[in-house]
Amino acid sequence: TKLHIKTDAAIPLIAALPFALATSGAEMGASFNYNPATQLATFRSGRDFSTCRVDESAGDSSDPSRTPKRMTNKGHARRCRKTPAAASNLYKPMILIITSKQDGHIEAVSRHLDAAGAQWVRLNTEDLATNADITITPATGSGIIHVRDSGKVIDLQKVRNVWFRKPEPVHFSHLSLDEGSRDYVEAEFNEILHGAYALLSHARWINNPLTTRIAHRKMLQLQVAKRMGFATPRTLVTNDAETALRFADEIGSDLAIKSLGALHVTQDVGDQTVQFGIFTRRITRSELEEFRDKIHHLPTQFQQFIEKRYKLRITCVGKRVFACRIEPRPGEITEEDCRFDIRSLNHVACECPELHEKLHAYMRAFALNFGCFDIVVSKSGEPIFLECNPNGQWLWVENLTGLPIGKAIAEELVN
Repeated sequence: TKLHIKTDAAIPLIAALPFALATSGAEMGASFNYNPATQLATFRSGRDFSTCRVDESAGDSSDPSRTPKRMTNKGHARRCRKTPAAASNLYKPMILIITSKQDGHIEAVSRHLDAAGAQWVRLNTEDLATNADITITPATGSGIIHVRDSGKVIDLQKVRNVWFRKPEPVHFSHLSLDEGSRDYVEAEFNEILHGAYALLSHARWINNPLTTRIAHRKMLQLQVAKRMGFATPRTLVTNDAETALRFADEIGSDLAIKSLGALHVTQDVGDQTVQFGIFTRRITRSELEEFRDKIHHLPTQFQQFIEKRYKLRITCVGKRVFACRIEPRPGEITEEDCRFDIRSLNHVACECPELHEKLHAYMRAFALNFGCFDIVVSKSGEPIFLECNPNGQWLWVENLTGLPIGKAIAEELVN
C-alpha cells in the first residue's frame, strides 16, 4: 500500500505521517517511528520492517508544483531499504531472566534465545546491591536497571516476557552492619524487587511470583487436583497424636510422611551443610505409635503410602507436555522417594495423552505457564497426583532423556 500525504507549509511531512498511519494503516496493523537525528522513519507491519529517509521538504505547499514524496512500507521506493537484523532487534520484545549466579538451567534456554536472535537480560538477584544501578519512577511505571557486569540494561516498560527461575536473597557481605540494620536493608531491597515485579504486570511471566504464590501451597494443590479429576492419596495434616493414629487405622496400611514446604532450610555445621526437612519416608503404624509424644510439637502431613510401579515427572511448558518415567529400584530407599538417588535411576521419555486435559485444567486453575508435576502410577496402573512445583527443576530430565524442555521454554518466552 502506498501512502500519499499533502500538508501545509507550516506542518512538515513527518508531523503528518503518524496521523495518516493511524487512520489509514490501523487496519493493516502498521506502526511508525521517526528518529529526527538520523531522519530515518521506520515502519512495522506484522513481521515486515523497512526504513525510509524522509525528505521533509517534499510536502512543502509553498511550491504547488511539487508533488509529495511517496513512501511505502514494502521497501521498493528508491530511498527505502530493508532494515538490517541489528536494527530490527530494536523492535524485538525484551526478555528478562530473574535468577541467581549458581542456576545451571539458564544456559539450556539462553542458547535457544540466542539462536532465535532474542534480546534477553539476566538479573542475578543476590548481587543486586553490588552489580546494579537502579532508577525507577513509580508513577509512570518506568524504570531502568543497569547490570554492571554484563553492561545490559533492563527497561521495565520494554520488558514483554519474564522467566522467574531461582533468585536468591540479596547479599550484603560488602557492608559492615549490625543485625537490625542488615534486616532493614534486606527488607528494603526485597521491597524494591517485588515493586519492580509488580510494575511488570504488563509482561507475560513464567511464572509471576506475586500471583502464583498460592500455587505453591501443597494442601490447596491436592484440593484443586481432585477437582480437576486427578486421583489423590488420602492425606491428613495434624498435630494431634490420637487423630494421626486413627487415620493410620483407617488406612490399614503404611503411611508416608513428608515436608509440606520446600527443602531449602540449611545450616553450616563444621565443614558440612545440613539440610532440614523430610523426603518422603514410609512409616508403619507401630513406628507412628513410638513417636506419638512428638506429634504435638509440629503439624505433620500424613499420607497413604502408594505402592508404585514407577513415577512420572511431567513438565508442562505452556500447552506442551514433556513426560518422563522414572523407575525406582525394588527394595531400595528410592521406592520411598526417588530424590534420594534420582540421577542413578532409569529415566525414559514417554507419552501420557490421557492426562493432558487434567494437566491443562490444573495449569489454568492456577494461571500457570509452567509446572513440574509429580505423579505416581500405582501397582494397579492408576496415575495418582502428588504435587506440582510451579518453579521446579527439569534440566536433569532433559539431560537424561533428550526431551527439549529448554527449547520449549525459549520458544514460550520468544512467542
